[in-house]
Amino acid sequence: MDCSSKKNQYYTEEEAAEALIRSHIRFNRPAVSYYLCSECAQFHLTSKGEPHPLLFQPQVVERIKKEQQTQDWSQSYKRR
Repeated sequence: MDCSSKKNQYYTEEEAAEALIRSHIRFNRPAVSYYLCSECAQFHLTSKGEPHPLLFQPQVVERIKKEQQTQDWSQSYKRR
């Protein structure tokens, strides 16, 4: 089912959590949380509100940091 919000839809909370982490790896202004949409009954990312507690877990913070460094290194390598 499509949602009138036109946002990406995630079928499970686990998919939404992974998308949230990935947004922090890839973007300068990442999403801060996810929510269950009352219209389509799927999860969406949001840039409004309080940061999701998941983003403060040490293993998640470390993963984001490592993958950002890998991405930065990969981008600088491509420029050569």
